[in-house]
Amino acid sequence: MRLVSRAVATGLSVALLCSLAHAQSKSASNVELEQLKSQLQNIRQGFPGDMAVYMKNLKTGKRLPWTLIQFMRLSVSSKFPLWRQSCIRPKQESFLLTIGITLKAADQRLPSGVLYTMQPGLNPTIRDLITLMIIISDNAATDLLADKVGRANVTSYMHELGLKDTSIKFSDLDWDRTWLGTLDPSYKNASGDKTIQFPFNKFSEAQVQSAFRQTIYDAGIYFGHSTASEVGRLLEMIQQNKLVSKPSSEFMLATLEKQQVNNRFPKYLRDVLVAHKTGDGHLSSP
Repeated sequence: MRLVSRAVATGLSVALLCSLAHAQSKSASNVELEQLKSQLQNIRQGFPGDMAVYMKNLKTGKRLPWTLIQFMRLSVSSKFPLWRQSCIRPKQESFLLTIGITLKAADQRLPSGVLYTMQPGLNPTIRDLITLMIIISDNAATDLLADKVGRANVTSYMHELGLKDTSIKFSDLDWDRTWLGTLDPSYKNASGDKTIQFPFNKFSEAQVQSAFRQTIYDAGIYFGHSTASEVGRLLEMIQQNKLVSKPSSEFMLATLEKQQVNNRFPKYLRDVLVAHKTGDGHLSSP
């Protein structure tokens, strides 16, 4: 198996997520805050990618007076704005979540996720797709939802909410075509079911990772843009029932608590229930 990791960190809303998990908090002194800032800067310096940090205590309303790198490309965190757009009509949210979308072969995407292993004809509901998109960062589910609601519509609504630096643009298929097309130009317009058959064994590890890095940093292809603070504000609106109805907000939080990629926040917060969206976009391929 070949493992490739997208070494791009998404915005980290640390204190916000701890508050969502009902963690106990105390007001930190200026000295403690400076120590925390220093520790985060040290982590950032040794991190093999881009890192952003935003912290806010929802009980006190206080937030750190500084951030580390604001504007950045989104990978997994681009799924938060898309999630909201999938429940756009408050009075019809329950109905919309039950609508089914039939999978076609062309809907298959390189993992992460599981839908690429399923046979065409499967009819998951929007609720199913949202769940897969959040708890295992399923790329096929993400593209299906984005195609359904429209990426431009998601961006427009984020701007209406005052999140002017938040947008989503390209699909996972756009990203895969660019990456694989760097290795083999015949894949620049490949369908989803063709991309998952890519012959990785014909290329060296160095070639695959070089093309991967080039796609991340130089190709101009990205799932979305945002800032750590805007991702934090979006999560805060979910927690306070300001983004969607109370039942849908509860569904969102319950889904975040079911997250399966738990090697980040939960790793360091023992016996704390964390509602979060984590992922590296790991890809395992033959």
